[in-house]
Order: sequence, then C-alpha cells, then structure tokens
Amino acid sequence: MPGCPGRSVLASSTRSRRRSLGLVGLAIVGSGLLVNAYLAIIARTISAAEYAYFGAFWSLVLVTGFGMFLPIEQETARLLQVPDRPRGLLRASLLTAASLAAGQVVLVAAAAPWLARAFGGHASSVVAIAVLCLISAGQFVVRGALVGLDRMDRYALVMVLDTLLRVAFAGAVALLIADPGSSTFAWTLVAAVGLSHAPQLYLLATRRVRLGSVPAMGECTVTVGKVRRAVAPLLLGSLCAQVLLNGPPVLIPALATNEAEITRAGQFIAAFTLARVPLFLVVPLQTALLPSLTALLHSGDRAALRRVMLHIAIGIVGLGVAAVVLGYFAGPPLVGLIFGKSYVLGGRDVALLAVGVAGYIGLVLVTQVLVAAVRHRLVAWSWLSGVAVAAVILFTVPDLLLAAELAFLAGSVTGWLVGTLLVLTTGRRERELQRA
Repeated sequence: MPGCPGRSVLASSTRSRRRSLGLVGLAIVGSGLLVNAYLAIIARTISAAEYAYFGAFWSLVLVTGFGMFLPIEQETARLLQVPDRPRGLLRASLLTAASLAAGQVVLVAAAAPWLARAFGGHASSVVAIAVLCLISAGQFVVRGALVGLDRMDRYALVMVLDTLLRVAFAGAVALLIADPGSSTFAWTLVAAVGLSHAPQLYLLATRRVRLGSVPAMGECTVTVGKVRRAVAPLLLGSLCAQVLLNGPPVLIPALATNEAEITRAGQFIAAFTLARVPLFLVVPLQTALLPSLTALLHSGDRAALRRVMLHIAIGIVGLGVAAVVLGYFAGPPLVGLIFGKSYVLGGRDVALLAVGVAGYIGLVLVTQVLVAAVRHRLVAWSWLSGVAVAAVILFTVPDLLLAAELAFLAGSVTGWLVGTLLVLTTGRRERELQRA
C-alpha cells in the first residue's frame, strides 16, 4: 500500500496455518455440497427453460460478486496482517466497495432491457441483481476482515450458514409456493447472503469481534484512494476469471432464439454446474501453494520452478484425460440423478465441459505462480487471452450449445498455456537483464 509502512505479511506458525486451512477447506467442501443441493432443489421445482433463466441470474451474480469484490476481500485481509496495520481500514474498504456497487447498480439499470431478456422477462430478477450488488459490497469486506483478523472459525461459520440458508429458503419456496418462477428463487439468494453477513458487519463495525493474531495499529491511516489504487491491478484479472467461467451461462439464454434452445440452455447449465464441482477444491489448494511458490521464487531456483510447472502440466493433462472418460460415461447419469432426466445432455457435451474445467484449474494454478512472483499485470494477460479466444468461438460457431462448450474449453486451455509461457519467459528475461 503506497504511503503505509510495513507491506510484508507476518508469517504465522505452520501448525496454525494448517489448522486454519483445514477448517476453511472443510467449510468450502461443505458449502460446495450445499450449493449443489440448492441448485438441485431449484432445478427439480421449475422447468428446464425456467432454470436456464435462473442459471443466467446465478452466473451473473458470481461475476458481479466475486469478479468485482474479491480483490477488496484480498486487500482487506492483507492489510490487517501487515506490521503497523493502518487505521480506518474497514471504513476505507467499505467505502471503496460501496462506490463499486453504486457503479454496478447504474450499469444494471442501463442494461435492464437486455438483462430482462436473459432472465426470461422477469423484471424482479433484475432488481434482485441490483440489490445483490449492494449486499456484496458488505459481504466481501466482512470476509476479508474475518480472514485478516485471524477469525477463520467465524469465516467458515458464515460460509456454511450462507449456504444453509439458501437451501432452507429454496426448500421453503418449493414446498409452499404452488408454481414458483426463477425470479422467486433469485430472491432466496438475496435473503440468504444478506441475513448471513449483515450481523457480522454490525459486529465488525462496533468492534465486537475478538482479535486473533493481529498486529498492533500503526500511525498510518488508510484512505479510500489508497485502497482503490491497491485493488485496481487485481480487478481486471478477477473480472476476466469470472467472465470466462460464468459468461456462457449468462449469454446462452440471452442468445437463444426459440424454446428448444432455451431448454438446451437449461440442460447446459445443469451439466456445467456438475462439471464445475472440482473447482470447490481449488481455493484451499491455492492457499496451500502460495507460500511455497513465494519462497521458491524468492530463492531464485529456476530449475525447481520448471519442475513445478512440469508437474502442473502433467497433472492437468492427466486430469483432462480422466475428465473425458468420466464426463462421457458417468456425466449424463449423474446429471439425471441430481437434476432430473429432463436435464440430461449427451456424453460428448459433458466431457467437453469437464475438460474445460481441467484447463481452468491449470489456468488458476499458473496464475498463482505469477501472483507469487508479484506479476499482477501478467495475471491479467493470462485471463484476457482466455476470454478473447472464448469470445471469438462463442460468436462464430453456429450451434449455440457447442459454441459455449468449445468457448469455455478453448479459453481455459489458451489462458493456461499463455500463463505457463509468461512464467517461463519472464524468468529468462530477468536473467538476461541481470547479465547485461
């Protein structure tokens, strides 16, 4: 953070780190299972066409939430762990997040006609997106503050409570409302996120959250401008990551021209939801890898770095082969079991999506190497290359469903290969400059 002393993060004990990582990892796995239960309840309550509209809403929520506010969560957590941590951080983070949310609400209002089409004509779903933009501003600041204050137990609790409320509200709607639409379920998400995070925001604001291993406050006071400048380099990569992952489910219902394509869009979203289950393990894996990668890069051992990149490549290729086999043979029966027979796609479709997920995991891991090397602009280039390739394929392949599958697959693999190339060539250029 410019102008604030002590940028380096304090090292925690190995035992504490493993315990915290294990706790959050369990919460992530549990939340992932609950989220899939939430989506399965919705899919079995409404038609495939209506589920396509909910899927568009769901995916756009991830873009506007994770894509916009995850960098604020990360920077809030980081600044709470630096020596002489700055004063006024929670206020500055909240105001920065609120300004981003206000901009999002303006964009939602401007794009309301297009969004209404993507949501099946449900104006209330457009309003729900706007409300979630505002709620997400507080949600991600709360998450970052809890991580930074070393309250991983509460962080895990909030994560699980959020998904439990989603399942409870969706189950209540399915049982109590005769013919609910996708917009009704959209508001279950708004209620769950708001109710699970608002009490924590109040406790943080009133300083009623017990501190963990947190450095003492210094003399520096952080400003909104400083937080904004720190977040900006991370924002582009974060948005591109969410657009690549969640863009196709939003665009397919909007681009569908008839009832058959809308039904296939619902089937695509169900299959994509199942194929993305391995991604729930990526978050704790990133956390576990980052300290080791940082130490490796600072040691200057290029041979070890090349071995890491080779191991990532071998692992992703092996995962891709397994994805082809499992997606083709086991994918359709699993989709039918979880979401219902009306959502079943062919084995080829599920296999393409599963291989795309393998490529996306490779891209995430390679960009973590770039983050550890403090190459944030190169992280953005990796994601941008994937989004660019995906966009070209999505709008050139005539079959809408196949276009979405190939766009995600090619975009993920392209980003992974570009990221790998940037990791290897960046180190080479640095050595050449040092010799010169």
